[in-house]
Amino acid sequence: MSLRLRLLAAFAYVLVLALIALEIPLALSLSSRVDSEVKVQAASQAQVVAAAAAARRGDPEQLQRLVTKAGRDLGARVIVVGQRGRLLADSAGPGLRQEPYADRPEVAAALAGRSEQGRRQSDTLGGELLYTAVPVFDQGRTVGAVRVTQSVTAVDDRVRRNVLVVVAVGLAALALGLALAWVLAGSLARPLKALAQTARRVED
Repeated sequence: MSLRLRLLAAFAYVLVLALIALEIPLALSLSSRVDSEVKVQAASQAQVVAAAAAARRGDPEQLQRLVTKAGRDLGARVIVVGQRGRLLADSAGPGLRQEPYADRPEVAAALAGRSEQGRRQSDTLGGELLYTAVPVFDQGRTVGAVRVTQSVTAVDDRVRRNVLVVVAVGLAALALGLALAWVLAGSLARPLKALAQTARRVED
């Protein structure tokens, strides 16, 4: 192997180590940030819907428009249930109105006055969901609940896209670094080769 290639290999080794040391924490940070961002957005939207739903419980059409808009903005399913857990409005459509939801753990917690957020398996959809459930208050009393559900697959896809962007930037930086290293290795190798040839001539 020529001196220039040996220098390039050394540069490449250092460059790859530096990129790995930078990109792994960055990818983990991005993943955590996207997950937190989605959860915060879902929680804040659920609170907004709950505040608006308290005044619209007696108007099914207004309530339906409210959850439809919230579901479209979030890319999620948004439902509002009454005090007994019966469905009042659903962003997926009014077809399931009056269906019981009180048996869902997160809805039961919200009806008891507690906000809940987490992940669970959905037997209906056959996948994992990120759920956010908050109580609807009226004059200090819990009169219903709002639940926002989002597909974890969609959230994970967003994380994956962000990580792929980071990896692509890292590969571009590696390619540029190797190109610069090749030029630098050539400029370093020439005087070293000349010195080695001079030493051999002196020895001869």
